Amino acid sequence: MKDTLDQELAKLSRDVVPPRNLWPAISREIAQRPRTAPWLAFAAAATVICFAGALAWVVLRDRTVAISAPPVDYAASFADPNDPRYVAARDELEQTFRERLALLDPNTRTQIESNLAMIQQAREDIRKALTAQPQSPVLEQLLESAWHDEFDLYDDVVRTTQPTLARI
Repeated sequence: MKDTLDQELAKLSRDVVPPRNLWPAISREIAQRPRTAPWLAFAAAATVICFAGALAWVVLRDRTVAISAPPVDYAASFADPNDPRYVAARDELEQTFRERLALLDPNTRTQIESNLAMIQQAREDIRKALTAQPQSPVLEQLLESAWHDEFDLYDDVVRTTQPTLARI
C-alpha cells in the first residue's frame, strides 16, 4: 500500500538547506519583465465595448421589429395544415394505422378508437377555445400537445403491430 503525501513528506529530512536563496533571482526576473503597454489594454477594452454595443443594437433592433410587426390572424393559424405533402403523409399514416388497427383484438381496438376519439374531441375543444382567446400560450401548448398525442397513438399502433422478420 502506498503512503499518502503527508506520510511521504514526514519521512523527508528537515535539516536540508537550499543551496542558495532563490527569492532575489525571482524578484529580479519580475522586475525585468516588460509590462504590457497601457494602450494595448485600452484597445482591448474599446474592442469589448464596441462588440457589446453592436450586440445590444442587434438585439434591441430585432425586438422593436417583432413588437411593431403587424398582428397575426390567429384564427387561421389554428386550422389543420393544408400543405399537400403534409396531407398526403397524414393520409398514408392514417391508412397504415387503420390497417394495423384491424389486426388487433376487438377489445383493444375499441379502447384505441375510444382514445383517438377523445384526443380528436379535445383538439377541437381547444381549437374552439383558441378562437375566443387566440393569444393564450397555454391553449396553444395544449393544442400542440393534442396533435402530438394523436400522432403518437398512430405511431404506437403502427410500431407495435409491425410484422416481425423471420430470423435467418
